[in-house]
Amino acid sequence: MSKKLSLIIVILVIIALVVEGYVLLQTYRNPAKKFTGPMEKITVGVEKSLLPALVWIAENKGYFAENGVEVTIKEYDSGRAAFTSMLNPPAGGGGLDMVTVAQTPVMFNSFDRSDFAIVSAMVSSYNDVFVLARRDRDIAKPGDLRGKKVGLTRGSTGQYFLGLFLSKNNILPSEVEEVDIPAGQLVGSITAGSVDAISVWQPHIYNAQKALGDKSIIFPSRKIFREDFYFVPNKNFLQNHSEAITRFLQALTQAETFIKEDKDEAVSIVSKRLGLDSAFVVSVWDDYQFGLFLDSTIIQTLENEAAWAIQNKLTDKTEVPDYHAFISVDALTKVAPEKVQLKQ
Repeated sequence: MSKKLSLIIVILVIIALVVEGYVLLQTYRNPAKKFTGPMEKITVGVEKSLLPALVWIAENKGYFAENGVEVTIKEYDSGRAAFTSMLNPPAGGGGLDMVTVAQTPVMFNSFDRSDFAIVSAMVSSYNDVFVLARRDRDIAKPGDLRGKKVGLTRGSTGQYFLGLFLSKNNILPSEVEEVDIPAGQLVGSITAGSVDAISVWQPHIYNAQKALGDKSIIFPSRKIFREDFYFVPNKNFLQNHSEAITRFLQALTQAETFIKEDKDEAVSIVSKRLGLDSAFVVSVWDDYQFGLFLDSTIIQTLENEAAWAIQNKLTDKTEVPDYHAFISVDALTKVAPEKVQLKQ
């Protein structure tokens, strides 16, 4: 056999191996057929809002089963409520393995415990949290909130956002009365008039506005805060069921692709799942950047929130935690390494 022929054969073999490897990689990252191996089970506490749209899409399209994970979804009116439930499971078992939750509950709990980790963010938005007030309580501008009662859920994003909002408008925290109310009861509270304003996220703002009509006023968020929503498992589950987390995130990459390719159906699925007017969901859809990611802004925001909590004596701790220790990059690195952009 000539050297030239041998070289051609070697080149062809290398090309075949490269093609086979590429096909295998694409099959893992974009599975075309339903997973046939042993199913992994995971129970996830999910806030019933627009933020976890990727979850609602993956649930509807069957992406979890396609990736070999059997997901049980338990709904909560806030990420904080879900997170609290996971951290304090019932004595008899049957708790949550993972939750969807924003920065603030993560920050507050990081001062006292470290048995949880962020494995990925799923969405970010500068336009999800607002302060809504009653016009008939003589509130027409931010300064009119002085001396008023503002309903919020303590330990949630609503509390942190209010702090930023007050500071931006030169209002001292002591000049308003914060009233701690579960997120699911905030709309009823402002409608009944037991508070003058609320600081909360969608769709609670939309529901309050719909209930109050022209009696309400929403103050612009002015992009003072990038809200992120995370997938946070407890570390014991993460360590013992890492494959379940990886498969779960793989399903969500399919949901992410679906949202990009078919916005109309995605809006329809989410609207029906949440019982919301599709026209409203369409009107706010572009306020959300849906997709998995881990970036350095996550660290910066958590550090800023922790400093705020310390400064306002919302914790007895005096040092900001090291938030790199609260992030696990392994699962997302396996699924979509390009989406991991953390600086040490």
